[in-house]
Amino acid sequence: MPLSARNWVLKSICLPGGICVSFSGSPELAWKSFRHYRECYPHGTSCAAVLEFFEKSSAETNNDYIIAFAATAKLVTIRGGRRATGISQTHWIGDKEAFERFREYEHDRGRQYECGRAVNAAWFADEMAGSPASDLYSIMRSIVVDRNVKSVGGFVSVLSNRDIGFRFAVYSDALFDWPLELSENQIPKATDKHDLLASGENERYSVSQISPGYYNMNAVAFYILTGRLLVLLFETQGGEMRCTSVQNVEPGRIADAIDAKLSFPFRAMCLVMSSRGGAFPPIQRTADDGVGMRVYCEANTMPKISS
Repeated sequence: MPLSARNWVLKSICLPGGICVSFSGSPELAWKSFRHYRECYPHGTSCAAVLEFFEKSSAETNNDYIIAFAATAKLVTIRGGRRATGISQTHWIGDKEAFERFREYEHDRGRQYECGRAVNAAWFADEMAGSPASDLYSIMRSIVVDRNVKSVGGFVSVLSNRDIGFRFAVYSDALFDWPLELSENQIPKATDKHDLLASGENERYSVSQISPGYYNMNAVAFYILTGRLLVLLFETQGGEMRCTSVQNVEPGRIADAIDAKLSFPFRAMCLVMSSRGGAFPPIQRTADDGVGMRVYCEANTMPKISS
């Protein structure tokens, strides 16, 4: 059943030893298992011991798990107390209806637009070349906004592995007006000649995920630009999950607002992008085709990269 905002939880949790565990089922039982894992393996353990631990947890709690290993990138699904096998490169646990819709969106990318109303564009600020994060995020975003899938909601959290562990990705997802040249039944293509602008409800509408500047930290924030709303999910020192929100936060004050809530330097990594309306000169092009966008950087705390 849908949880109230104050009971929101992170569905993917970083644990000692460079692993990240996602769960479906009871949040209370999942967090009890996570605390027990930390007690048993404060510095991590072998792959075999990790799998054995969560197979036992799954059998006892009826929760399902996806375990991601960082150093040697690998995903393992545990369902019904046993490791599940399959040929798919994507792993899924949870509601069957949502899974079937995931597969539909995965194989029919054209449905990921709000036809006739808006087009999304997402920027990922710290993903490596070839990362599937953007594609997977786009599919999950479509499921979250699909009103026919009632078992899925909230924000889409994205974590990626590096050799030393996991970290939440930095992304910003903005809305643009539907291209005037297209009907509702046509699908936008990147090779078409469209200028994506924004007006009305799409103007300056974006949702951004804000990452801590640390690896293996169970804390993340989401920022809705139009409402100046900052939502923070974090694990307390006692191993409990908290969800809190801060109203009327200007983009330039995001990092300070998070630090004030957590009482320690979160080192917020964020990139808040938006599309703005108004009178602007035409979009300059270097080719006769391709999609043109007018975007505005509302906030950027990403560290500078020296050559």
